[in-house]
Amino acid sequence: MLVLPLVAATGISHANGHACVGGAPVLFEGAEQASADQVVVPIDPQGHQESIQLTEEQARNAATITNVARTRGLPPRAAVIAVATAIQESGLNNLDHGDRDSVGLFQQRPSQGWGTATQLTDPIHASDRFYDALLGVSDWETRPLTDVAQAVQRSAYPQEYAKWEETAGGLVSGAWGMHAVASVVECDSGGGMDPAADFTARNPRTPTEAIAAAWNAEGETGWYRQCDRFVAQTYGWANSGSATANDHWARLVDAGLAHPGDTSPPAGALLFYDTGQAAGHVALYLGDGLVASNDVLDDYRGEGEIAVVPRDELTDGHWRLRYRGWAEPAFPDASGTSTI
Repeated sequence: MLVLPLVAATGISHANGHACVGGAPVLFEGAEQASADQVVVPIDPQGHQESIQLTEEQARNAATITNVARTRGLPPRAAVIAVATAIQESGLNNLDHGDRDSVGLFQQRPSQGWGTATQLTDPIHASDRFYDALLGVSDWETRPLTDVAQAVQRSAYPQEYAKWEETAGGLVSGAWGMHAVASVVECDSGGGMDPAADFTARNPRTPTEAIAAAWNAEGETGWYRQCDRFVAQTYGWANSGSATANDHWARLVDAGLAHPGDTSPPAGALLFYDTGQAAGHVALYLGDGLVASNDVLDDYRGEGEIAVVPRDELTDGHWRLRYRGWAEPAFPDASGTSTI
């Protein structure tokens, strides 16, 4: 479940010298190969962030809002603003009611010229009208999300949009394409004091026990392309319940358990990465800037050794992966008993 050719896309650079979401093309196994679908979804979360557990309909509505932005040729930032706005206004539900005559995903009002009630309960039309208004807001791509959303919506609660930016980034990156990655203006370099873990997920092992299992597995071989299975095994499961790391990440985003672009995970968190391929990668964060990962220090193809390395080995080392974010150690549909 690991890597083959990957070239980082052009992105944001920082004063400390790290390239967080891009940089110069990277030579990997003798080939440079840039992918057209490697997209950065920029987010800049302000203040406390909240999450939402989505139904299939809500996830479909988020994808519709995102796809309208893509169809119009708008950048991912537009979709992040729109999805965050819709979460706050309607919870991503296509409502036929609201305050006064407000309806739809964005709670737009026919009496204020947005369109008819029938039009505004069509998610595609409602999204189109939102983007029409968004494009009329000066500097919308660089201003704080909540300021831009308020300029469009004129809400009685203008600061409430801010808390959904991280969640919106994850939903947009998932809908935009397999290799779209939400990224904040920080580097995935680790360091500093780790935040305390406050996980809601329940597993056969605690985070402390999972970290100990990962340390004990250091040096084991035979884990080639089995990253998702490895992290599940550290938490006491035989398998993760997901086909790939990318699939696992998408499920945790929809469950409201992921933190896209957040570079400050607690020890015991799962760190997810885009590899430029369908499977993706996941590693276990051990704390103090270290991760346990399969394959990263292999001497030959197929060795599958478990190694403990600094976090930036994954993003700035040989592999040059693109960090998606961290998630709680939740394993939907996991089963069996660990062998490590």
